[in-house]
Amino acid sequence: MLSLLEKTRLLNRFIQRSPQRPEPFMELALMLGDISKASVFIIGRKKILGFYERPDMVGQVISGRDLETRQVEQDLQDWLFSYNQTEHNIKGDDVLTYTVVPVFGGGERQGTILLAKKGSEEFNAQDLILYEYAATVVGLEILRLNSERLEEEARKKAAVRLALDALSYSELEAVKKIFTELDGVEGFVVASKLAQEYHLTRSVIVNALRKLESAGVIDSRSLGMKGTYIRVLNDYFLDKLEIAQQN
Repeated sequence: MLSLLEKTRLLNRFIQRSPQRPEPFMELALMLGDISKASVFIIGRKKILGFYERPDMVGQVISGRDLETRQVEQDLQDWLFSYNQTEHNIKGDDVLTYTVVPVFGGGERQGTILLAKKGSEEFNAQDLILYEYAATVVGLEILRLNSERLEEEARKKAAVRLALDALSYSELEAVKKIFTELDGVEGFVVASKLAQEYHLTRSVIVNALRKLESAGVIDSRSLGMKGTYIRVLNDYFLDKLEIAQQN
């Protein structure tokens, strides 16, 4: 059996490597479950971030469907958020024993770590120290990921703004016609047809697409007689283009 110090060191190693992990919360749940022999569910404010189910407790805490979709039933979320501090050895109606560990970060409630064992098993004081430390780790990780997400959103919005600003008036008009014709995030357009229908020059269409592609906003490939395949890469592009069309 691992000592508390050894368990804490495992968590410290996780912290050091977490930025490189694609599914940090799944790995953390697995680690906690393995260490404490419990089912572990790391639940954010809107969805399940990670989980580990003991083989003898599959589907007993949260349904397989909800785990697959990462959805959280509102009743469960309300119950979890009714605890503002760690509560252990809660006896459930389903003959399981629970521990609820609130997760805080940036002065706000970010989520919960929910742990479960069979009814005859209990969580000890050593478990609680580890779980509260893990909750701190989860809170920091959520804040880090939120910060990265906001930075990525800002980068994408800036890329769209720069791409649209780089277009000449005629190129912007061409882009509006192209994506009206496309009517979605990907598809085919025939440059010669667009040029004829909207009285555009082919060079204007080609230059506009090149500028958008160089900005990382779209991907485009010429497929000869079929036309040009276009796929939108930036989630904010079509919204900004719609605003530009209204001006």
